Amino acid sequence: MKTILFSNQTFSNEPLAKQATQAIISFHLSNGFVKSCCITAILLFSMSIRTAAQDIDNLSSQKPFQISGTAGLGFGTYTSSGIAARAKGFSYLFSGNPVVSIYGIAFPLSIVVSDQQKTFAQPFNQYGVSPHYKWLTVHAGWRSLTFSPYTLAGYTFLGAGVEINPGRLRAAFVYGRFNKAITTDTSTNTKYFSQTPSYSRKGYAAKLGFGTEENHFDFIFLKAKDDTNSIKKIPEAYNVTAAENSTFGISMKYRLFKHFFYESDAALSIYTRDLRADTFSTKSLSKIQILNSLMTLNASTQFLTAGQVAVGYQGKNFSLKAQYSRVDPNYQTMGAYYFETDVENYTIAPTFYMFKHKLNIGGSIGFQNDNILKDKAQQSKKTIGNVTIGFNLPKFGFNMQYSNYGIRQDRGLNPVIDTLRVARTNHFINAMLRFTLGGEKISHNFVLTGNYQALVDLNSTTAAQTQTNSKTGNLSYQLGFNNAGLDLSLIYNYTVADAALFNTVIRGPSIGLDKQLFKSKLSLSSYLSYQLQNNNNTTSGHFISSSFTGNYKLSKRNGINMTLNYLKSTSGDISNPAFNEFTTNLIYTYTF
Repeated sequence: MKTILFSNQTFSNEPLAKQATQAIISFHLSNGFVKSCCITAILLFSMSIRTAAQDIDNLSSQKPFQISGTAGLGFGTYTSSGIAARAKGFSYLFSGNPVVSIYGIAFPLSIVVSDQQKTFAQPFNQYGVSPHYKWLTVHAGWRSLTFSPYTLAGYTFLGAGVEINPGRLRAAFVYGRFNKAITTDTSTNTKYFSQTPSYSRKGYAAKLGFGTEENHFDFIFLKAKDDTNSIKKIPEAYNVTAAENSTFGISMKYRLFKHFFYESDAALSIYTRDLRADTFSTKSLSKIQILNSLMTLNASTQFLTAGQVAVGYQGKNFSLKAQYSRVDPNYQTMGAYYFETDVENYTIAPTFYMFKHKLNIGGSIGFQNDNILKDKAQQSKKTIGNVTIGFNLPKFGFNMQYSNYGIRQDRGLNPVIDTLRVARTNHFINAMLRFTLGGEKISHNFVLTGNYQALVDLNSTTAAQTQTNSKTGNLSYQLGFNNAGLDLSLIYNYTVADAALFNTVIRGPSIGLDKQLFKSKLSLSSYLSYQLQNNNNTTSGHFISSSFTGNYKLSKRNGINMTLNYLKSTSGDISNPAFNEFTTNLIYTYTF
């Protein structure tokens, strides 16, 4: 069955549309044409437009109507032996990215026709615009705005809004639908095979402040409420209730004496999780009459807080930042999608710059714990740290990073049994050394990389079953004949993975060749790799992979790409059978 899908992407001009198509084509080439057909169609459909703010000052210079974009047609083949086919023997794909612009406001579309897609989806997604003139910005359609991290923080709504910034005044107001009503699917008998229902939710958010982006104080208020009449009664199995939320927030940011800074955000969220829950008595409500007039208060209402504060110093050769954050258990606001709750963080991060910023040394150390209200059986404490060292010259460079992540359990309401105590640390070390020789005609580039990752279990009872580590080393050499447009690459890879019951070693060389012809109109590249695998000191087989890619620019608007891939596995392990795979891809693109 052929299916045409229309969706929208975040591109407001022709160069971005070109980048999108090139990215899709690169995805096809690197991951296989057949699999990428279906994945690309799904990705294109799921994306929604986020048109950049349009400057009305330049409206007169914009063309009234313009269409641009790209289109591509591709074919792929697949053959295999030794294993069940993992793709169709023949596949095709047509994709288009037309962008219609009306006075500079872009309306991009994506069209995909593929033999892989078997369903028809919603043809159009979300559109929105934010034209602005001097200090006035107007929002309309599907928008995603952020007033502060704990109030309105990137939530997508359908509505309208306005932002004004005359002088030092900072004011904004938005109103819209935050959730669309979704009714219960009566065609299924269980919630596991149907979409979760939800109430229609409408709300608004306002911001009033004074200052600039570098120095300001903002007060934010958000109010949203579910419409209990928007859908019929929801079955109890879904555990969905109508809710209401009012969130108060403040956001501050200040620069002091050029080098010092202070930042803070705080919010109080009054969240009623079930509008039909039992209400308070009149006597109880009299004490909070102001809040009761603002929203529904009942037995399901929670008063929750979240906040963060950071202070620091930013100098020419040194910077330091200290930060503290705290989020109450179950903190929630209808202006954000997700929070890590019941968490308290302390972090300090210094950075040093030396030798005219050629040498940089930085890092951070953080401590995190949950059980803020001291009502859990146990408390988890985490230590997170990293150190980064970088030294870079035009022909020489060195970078190293070390990070760890540790977690341990301590007593909460109940003591922790030693044999069951969680106490682990993850270590990760990554290093890279580069060296360049040669001049304009011939260049030699050497790169050595390595990384080490280990999970260390500090509980001797469970360590034998949980501890793991892996080590990887990679040495590469590239010889470039710059005037001839020719590059030769040699790579050797060595990987070791250790766990409780197995040891795996994978090693082998690779070689690559790239050539530019006809003033770079034709690009050719080839790659050959041989990897040998040992499991528990026994040879398990080897893998041979090769590829050939050719790109040719027929003209300024026309291009063609061809890719051949071959994979051969010779395995001595019954769990990994020997097999051969061969794929081809041919793609034509046109830019209009």
